[in-house]
Amino acid sequence: MIFPWRTVWQWVLPTIPQIISTVRTMQKEHYVPAQPSSTEDLLARIEKLEQGVKLQARINEELTTQLQQLRKRLQILTFVTLSGLILVVVGLGILISR
Repeated sequence: MIFPWRTVWQWVLPTIPQIISTVRTMQKEHYVPAQPSSTEDLLARIEKLEQGVKLQARINEELTTQLQQLRKRLQILTFVTLSGLILVVVGLGILISR
């Protein structure tokens, strides 16, 4: 009975902290709009906006990759679990029919 839980703990759960840290990074490094200032140069503001967009795009790509990995792992784990459940039901059916 330890094998399924060990599989969940070692294979699926490590991706969850990665996703959480990516979201936290996104929140910390989230682009904060510059305060309107008459002394700030327009080109500098545009450059800051571009950097913010690049940062958000990079973080979104990382988060998408991590979520895809988690989804794939959960699909595989669900398939294995359902296969085991079907085998148990078939085994019980054979035992009861005897």
